[in-house]
Amino acid sequence: MDNSISVNFNHPANVGILSYLGSRERLEHSVSVARQLPSCSPTSVKDPYTKLGSHPDLVTRLWDEVTVKLPVKCQWIVHGTPVLVNPLSGIIFAFCGGTHTYAFRLPLKEHQEAIYTGAKRINHYSAIPSVNIEASVLDLDTIGKEWVFGFWLKGEEEWCLAAFNFANDD
Repeated sequence: MDNSISVNFNHPANVGILSYLGSRERLEHSVSVARQLPSCSPTSVKDPYTKLGSHPDLVTRLWDEVTVKLPVKCQWIVHGTPVLVNPLSGIIFAFCGGTHTYAFRLPLKEHQEAIYTGAKRINHYSAIPSVNIEASVLDLDTIGKEWVFGFWLKGEEEWCLAAFNFANDD
């Protein structure tokens, strides 16, 4: 994997996602081994598919499956979270959200297509008392209007490519 990705912490397109990923409350409850690092390569974490607080199937989906049409490797970790970053712009265009969600930042056409296909913008997370996690809700409006949750939906490989290109246009 590429070790040269640089997240653009000052780009307006990253403001919402960085505020969410780096929030004190989220980091205090994170079980990711990389939660204290603002940005790092997956190669810097031993077994990143299982040690970042997201289910390994989600990390595989985000990093290996929906990325098959991308021209370059975009896998990265931000505030302990698996993400996809356009290496040319430093803009985050996808992320894993906990144990059962991932989301894409899409241009309007693909955003509308995703919603029509069944993608959601609000997710309700169940409590997991065994690890002291309370029930919560993530409304992607808090991150940005362009974001939608994926869920193994038809067309996600194309959406990922559109998200990559959208992150290069900003």
